[in-house]
Amino acid sequence: MKILIAILMGGALLVLAASSVLVVQETEHAVITQFGRPVAVRSDAGLYAKLPTPIQRVTRLDKRILFTTGSEAELLTEDKKNILTATYVSWRIADPVRYLTALRTREFAETRISALVQSELGSALGEIPFAALVPAEGPGGGLADLEGRVREATAEVAARDYGIDILSLGITRLGFPPQNLESVFARMRAERQRIANGFRSEGEAEAQKIRAQADRERAELLASAESEAARLLGQGEAEAARIYADAYEGHEDFYRFLRTLESYEKLLADNTTLVLPADSPFLKLLLQDGPAGGLRGGE
Repeated sequence: MKILIAILMGGALLVLAASSVLVVQETEHAVITQFGRPVAVRSDAGLYAKLPTPIQRVTRLDKRILFTTGSEAELLTEDKKNILTATYVSWRIADPVRYLTALRTREFAETRISALVQSELGSALGEIPFAALVPAEGPGGGLADLEGRVREATAEVAARDYGIDILSLGITRLGFPPQNLESVFARMRAERQRIANGFRSEGEAEAQKIRAQADRERAELLASAESEAARLLGQGEAEAARIYADAYEGHEDFYRFLRTLESYEKLLADNTTLVLPADSPFLKLLLQDGPAGGLRGGE
């Protein structure tokens, strides 16, 4: 009996000793509670001492980054459009005592986070029209702004009430219910057609302006070129006349004789008939007797 009692007492001491040692892993928080009330938190990995169970108990909480995906929800925008949304949240436990007091389990924490995100998202969507979420230009556009607003509002409440740090929040789906898609697409097509027509009208107006400017510049260049050509032609003719005058100075009769011959060459072709008065200067050389005369006896 003494040996049995000694063995039982030794076993009890071993159990008490084992329950007085706390081993904390790198991936967890250990919250020590005494009769249900938190008295200490061990977040660094290592070996710690505590009072034996049942005086003090240990609740282990995940210290890693956790992800929660929300279910689809139908919400209203400012312009009363029903849209389907789905979100994801990455979070971690920042205050183990507050988290344990308010939530206790991860399942309940995810439920509260999803409800909080949906509430803040519905409030934010109710203040902006749908067109602001998907603008025609810009990376991300209004959707990134919406995610930022919801994350800030959610993070503030989660940290204050649940001891949770919201690291990131994103919208994984943003669309219309199936029964509204056709009417929405029709409105979108009409809007894009209106924008395209506006661009075409602006392009035509700009093209007409460019053509008018080009025609005006062309007319100005042609007028300037013709004016310059006329000036150069006048200068050339004046210079030619001066050269002729210098060349034939003192030989005016010979010059007139040559000019008359050139006139005859141009006017008197085969079967040419001229009707001129007898005293016409043009006939003087034709009717002249002698070697210079082209006709004799009035032929």
